[in-house]
Amino acid sequence: MHVAENFHSWVTGDSFLNENVFTHYTKRLVSLNARLEKDARLSRFNEALLEKRLNELEEIGCMWDSGYWLSLARINELALLCAGNYADHGEVQGVGDLLFNPRRILVHIRGMPIPVVKERHMALTEQFADVAASRGGVVAWLRNETVLEIERQPLLPHLYDRLRESRALSRDYLDSVNDRTTKIADLTAMVASGHFAKGLDMHQWLQYAAGPDRKFIESKLCRFDAKIFFALGKDVEQLLQLKNLEPGFLGRMDKAPAIH
Repeated sequence: MHVAENFHSWVTGDSFLNENVFTHYTKRLVSLNARLEKDARLSRFNEALLEKRLNELEEIGCMWDSGYWLSLARINELALLCAGNYADHGEVQGVGDLLFNPRRILVHIRGMPIPVVKERHMALTEQFADVAASRGGVVAWLRNETVLEIERQPLLPHLYDRLRESRALSRDYLDSVNDRTTKIADLTAMVASGHFAKGLDMHQWLQYAAGPDRKFIESKLCRFDAKIFFALGKDVEQLLQLKNLEPGFLGRMDKAPAIH
């Protein structure tokens, strides 16, 4: 039976509803993982959906439990798939929101008790353009009168830091996350640098590129798949069924995960 079908059968089956079989926490975790399975099959899941799933996991809690960390890693996998898809299609802002642009920045202004929330896709000089007559004056005011506080990191760095600091996931898995994140960043930097002819996006350029150039760019594409996401799902399934109390992705940081 497929992983998604297993999660669905647990949610709807009679044994799942028996409090003697599953705790309330386990039922909620199974329901979340069933939703993640469906999310993985959407053609365009996005940051808002990923944040929603993260919030749902946080509401479940139980951060000492292995199922929590495996589920967090699955959300991280969907975030990598999303960012890799954005990068492969040259969507710089989409990658930037997941990887570089903090989800929430507070601007503390001297003499004001309540900070101002920075507009996420607007420069500070534009947001506060009315504080001075010139751009130079705005820059000077920002430098002298404000302090920035990153309240919420971009989603991918936040998830990576959580997983790394937990020491619940293996070093090989974290290295895999770091390698894929670097690939996303490198491709996005290439697109943003104006490497391609003016007026052409990356895929249009590839249609006309000479063989060696096309081969080079194609080697930089992410083209991620959901293999690790589903492998993590198998670990969740086995853990919750008590078939395997030490799944491959868990353990000390020096333990290799079941990544093939």
